[in-house]
Amino acid sequence: MAALAQQKQYTLGELYSLADQCSHDYPATLARKIELLTEVQVILGRKAAEAVREYKRIYAERKRVYAEAYIVAENLREQRAELAVIKLRNQEADAEADKVRWSNAVESNDQVINSLKYSLKVLLAEFGSSASGTR
Repeated sequence: MAALAQQKQYTLGELYSLADQCSHDYPATLARKIELLTEVQVILGRKAAEAVREYKRIYAERKRVYAEAYIVAENLREQRAELAVIKLRNQEADAEADKVRWSNAVESNDQVINSLKYSLKVLLAEFGSSASGTR
């Protein structure tokens, strides 16, 4: 797989397209599909980590702006502080949605890989039994 990564940096779309072209009928092509989806898993993991980082960054910024607005306000402190962070709360919600989306993508892709590994195991067993003449 390292050879693939060294050859070219593929996008998620390109990797998915290459994986979709792999047949499930032969062990070699199924193994290739698993390799490609494993590379996808690495990219998805990075995207998930970036999304978590962005969510936490916006959360920290919201807390900072809230505290500053609370300190400056002379009356109705909580209400004024809440009004000061409305835009950040919306950004935080979007970032949290991205975080969940990427985490779900990682989990879903992991399940696909595990399913394909099982299919490969069955396929190898079938090829092994047909090669030895027993069916």
